[in-house]
Amino acid sequence: MSPLAAGMMIGVMIWMICGGSADRTERLSGLRPSPARPSSRIGIVAVLSSITSFVRNGGTVVEAFEELAERSYPSPTITVDRAMEVFDAKRGDDETADRAWRVAVNVTMACQVSELLGCETARCLSAVSAAYRRECLMEASRSQALAMPESTMKLLAALPVVTVVLGEIMGADPLAFLFGSLYGWLCLLGGLTCYGIGLLWIDALTKPLRSDAETGRGRAGRA
Repeated sequence: MSPLAAGMMIGVMIWMICGGSADRTERLSGLRPSPARPSSRIGIVAVLSSITSFVRNGGTVVEAFEELAERSYPSPTITVDRAMEVFDAKRGDDETADRAWRVAVNVTMACQVSELLGCETARCLSAVSAAYRRECLMEASRSQALAMPESTMKLLAALPVVTVVLGEIMGADPLAFLFGSLYGWLCLLGGLTCYGIGLLWIDALTKPLRSDAETGRGRAGRA
């Protein structure tokens, strides 16, 4: 083999190695922090998207988690504790540790299903991401549905006190009437009864929504 051919072969090998390293570096750069995206609190959705994109570009789930955790794992497997470490550190300010734990469990199960059945890992992770997005939308809808009844309950709870205070300011002496005569005591008793019934009624109307939210979180945790 001539020196020129040997030099060309060595150059091609170096180019392939450098190109592969550059491609891997480019893929990993999507997981590394940047000034526009700090290293913490980027959100669970962003973490799932980064891991899925990394796997679609030829990486492994373990490598993606190692980059996010900024350390190497002694074994090439993803466990719930390892996934929880990453999701808990990267979850947004409006996301709870319970959410991070549920996502960590789902991601670990998706990886196990992919290994056992030979399914595409990226598709399994995409399913986990889609399920988490639906869960967030459902919880947001429940919060919006409960916002008006809760505001009404607070308003009704404060309205009698505000009415009595305004009456005292205007010189109507409502306290003297309520506590100084038989009719006042009857009005006070009837008002408190209606007041309690109204609060119980509003609580009964909103209880199904709260029960559904707690049931959904319990099922997700058991899953």
